[in-house]
Amino acid sequence: LVGEKHRDVIPRLLREQAGWHVDEVVVYGTAELASFREDFVQRLGETVNFPVRWVVVFSPSGCEAMLAALGLLDEKTGRVKPKPKLVEKTTTNTFIATIGKTTKTHLVTKFGYEPEVCAEQPTPKAVLEGIVRFMAAVRQSWNRT
Repeated sequence: LVGEKHRDVIPRLLREQAGWHVDEVVVYGTAELASFREDFVQRLGETVNFPVRWVVVFSPSGCEAMLAALGLLDEKTGRVKPKPKLVEKTTTNTFIATIGKTTKTHLVTKFGYEPEVCAEQPTPKAVLEGIVRFMAAVRQSWNRT
């Protein structure tokens, strides 16, 4: 039993290494909430003066609306605009982390966006650890400039 969006790692291994026949049955799907973009824009407005904001993405659904709300998408190409270098101090205080490789791959492949953090394991703890490591590296580079 699988979700509408899923990786094929386990079924593929069962087929290739064990020689099993695998039937995948989709039992649930994910979709973007109709009000997501408006709700997200409102939350961004409420946090615009925060010194640092993190957006943690748990699923490919909603990535396009998220990037558009952040003003990162080029409407003509559907791809992200170039990002400033992280070693520079900028007014950009919003960073993106993904819960895992599937969501990161979606952001990179479909939109050309490389998130600042991709959790090593799909757990809240791993997301936090990735963010802490990233921020330590950013602060260190800012202190050198």
